[in-house]
Amino acid sequence: MSNRFQDRFDVARERLEASALLLDEGFPADATSRAHYGVYEAARLLLASREVRPSTHKGVENQLGHRFRDEQIDLQTFSRLRTDRQRCDYELDRPGPSRVKAHLREARTFVEQAETLIDEAG
Repeated sequence: MSNRFQDRFDVARERLEASALLLDEGFPADATSRAHYGVYEAARLLLASREVRPSTHKGVENQLGHRFRDEQIDLQTFSRLRTDRQRCDYELDRPGPSRVKAHLREARTFVEQAETLIDEAG
């Protein structure tokens, strides 16, 4: 994997670490947002590995479904986190810690799977 991709995966993992810290400190809405952005970064890397660069979050979601539907990755993770992040940011939703922990587990798995897919395609 190129350094450019590796550096961006490092950013994705840092966002997941920030999510865990925010959750531990009692900020579940902000933890949800950071988890989403970790997955968002990994999703953008997946698409960039196929020379696809959507300009919106919805575009990333659509292109993931189109380009990676037959791959070993849970594409619904991106959709769930995007929806929950929007609810937290715009509707002031306050997710419970167990829901955020589940999101964080899914987000970590998504980032790992994305990295594996890019390594295998390498």
